[in-house]
Amino acid sequence: MRDYEDIVQKNYELARKIFADWGIDTEKAMERFSELKMSVHCWQGDDVKGFEGDDAASQNLVTGNYPGRARCGDELRQDLDMAMSLSPFKHKVNIHSFYQEGKKKRKEVTAADFTKWIDWAVGKGYGLDFNCSFFTHKMMDGNLSLTSLKKEVRDYWIEAGQGAREIACEMGKATGQVCINDIWVPDGMKDIPADRLHFRSLLIDALDRILEKKYDKKYMVDVLEGKLFSIGAECYTVGSNDFYLAYAVKKGVGICMDTGHYHLTESVADKLSAVAPFVDDILLHISRGVRWDSDHVVIQSDELLTLFEELTRGDYANKVHLGLDYFDASINRVAAWAIGLRAAAKAALTALLQPFHIIKEAEMSYDYTSRLMLTDEMKNLPYNAVWEYMLLKKNIPLGRYALERIKRYEKDVLANR
Repeated sequence: MRDYEDIVQKNYELARKIFADWGIDTEKAMERFSELKMSVHCWQGDDVKGFEGDDAASQNLVTGNYPGRARCGDELRQDLDMAMSLSPFKHKVNIHSFYQEGKKKRKEVTAADFTKWIDWAVGKGYGLDFNCSFFTHKMMDGNLSLTSLKKEVRDYWIEAGQGAREIACEMGKATGQVCINDIWVPDGMKDIPADRLHFRSLLIDALDRILEKKYDKKYMVDVLEGKLFSIGAECYTVGSNDFYLAYAVKKGVGICMDTGHYHLTESVADKLSAVAPFVDDILLHISRGVRWDSDHVVIQSDELLTLFEELTRGDYANKVHLGLDYFDASINRVAAWAIGLRAAAKAALTALLQPFHIIKEAEMSYDYTSRLMLTDEMKNLPYNAVWEYMLLKKNIPLGRYALERIKRYEKDVLANR
């Protein structure tokens, strides 16, 4: 390993000079990276089961049965710590309301039921994000929650949504970092609805009631997460992307863009500049859709890099919040977190190292020939040398050595569950 570290150091010194020739200061790029926060979705670690026990309805949302699933909050937090130790980001942790450890009904949970989560986050310096879990519950009306035709069902979930915002605010105050409260509901129809507008009218009323109380955005920010479709809602999704975007702009609420919640040919990177001028907050859920909204583990890809290129070039730091959102129980769950974190981190660093100023100068001069050629040539710059050096500086395992650490953790911890 010592020889490898020497090679990494030498590679970095060469790369630093190459980037300098393009007008890029690699040290400044790494400094900018160090300010990025990535929110890690807790539900990858336990297959989206939560800790409610009898109050939750049985529903299998995840494929696979790899050994070592977290069975309680302490195990889930331990696994998160392990995964985040392999990532160079600053971290937040995203929690759904059914990860409460107070064994209360979902509409009755308070911040006190997340005391262990909050104390852990404060002690580790993590931020927290939050979601009301509008699914897998006895009070679901089939596939409907806030848009159920039954008033008692809608009222139950409205109360749960109101409580979630209070919890998110308390989390923000405790951690000293803004807590993003994401509202996503699965409501929709498997087949063709007779009256689309009626269900959307119910959703408007429910959202109006949930969002009625004002909170200090220093501690809590609301965002709405749309969806293309899913199993059981192939023909109609009440909370579609169009619906939530229009509602958010009119009501002054934030929007969540999940990279897996659009048609495969649509680009979230392109959508950012279209939406950002009209909303104050955007939450990016970084996923990998395969065929449809399948939430595969994030890996390095052109789409991922393009997303971080747009984030860097558009300077969206003051309004865009980053988070992962996927789940896979067919592989080691801790590894799934680490793979996604490291892929996103490398894309972010690569975007920060790109000589964007040169291709922008060409564009502003109508020199589209230079823009295209330079865009293609900069793909060959030695980004990996800077990436490995940054990991080395942060004492984070490089390459296959990260996998070795995961395998040891699997043998020493996961295998004993």
